[in-house]
Amino acid sequence: MSEAMTKDNFRQTVQARRAEMDPAWRGEQSALIQARLMALPAMTSAVVVGLYMALPGEVAMTDFADGLVSTGRGICVPAFDPSRGAYALALVSPDTSFLQAPFGLREPEDPVWADPASLSCVVVPGVAFDEAGRRIGHGGGHYDRLLLETSATKIGVAFDFQVFDAVPAETHDVAMDIVVTPTRVLGGL
Repeated sequence: MSEAMTKDNFRQTVQARRAEMDPAWRGEQSALIQARLMALPAMTSAVVVGLYMALPGEVAMTDFADGLVSTGRGICVPAFDPSRGAYALALVSPDTSFLQAPFGLREPEDPVWADPASLSCVVVPGVAFDEAGRRIGHGGGHYDRLLLETSATKIGVAFDFQVFDAVPAETHDVAMDIVVTPTRVLGGL
């Protein structure tokens, strides 16, 4: 991939590759990523973790979320907050009811908003990452705005084919502290 590629070029390339993924392979690779996540020093001491509800083609987080809950840690996920006109993080528990929201997302039906200062780590999906932690998302800037509100350790998760030497970034893009793939961990530990 050339550094001259635009964010949209990266999105198209990676989304085409995601569409070709075998579901069994995706599950195996997601399990490897979740195991690496759980072993991170930043995660072993985390009390409240921001997660996401995976869209088709994204790294699955179900086992990881279950592991966090089983160890008594708090979890929150993005949900649209009408009072802010933007996404915020909502706390979830085993008895949280979810609804289908725009863009195919699942969100808590009756959100209880998390204090961004309470988060230890935030696990973030992306379309593409680079070795310096720069991230290309779906293009709405929702995660960049959420991540500006917290000093939590920012952890991107991706399949190996989603990590490049360099991706384009703009001043408003929030870089990850760590990027985890099935085969490696990039960034600070």
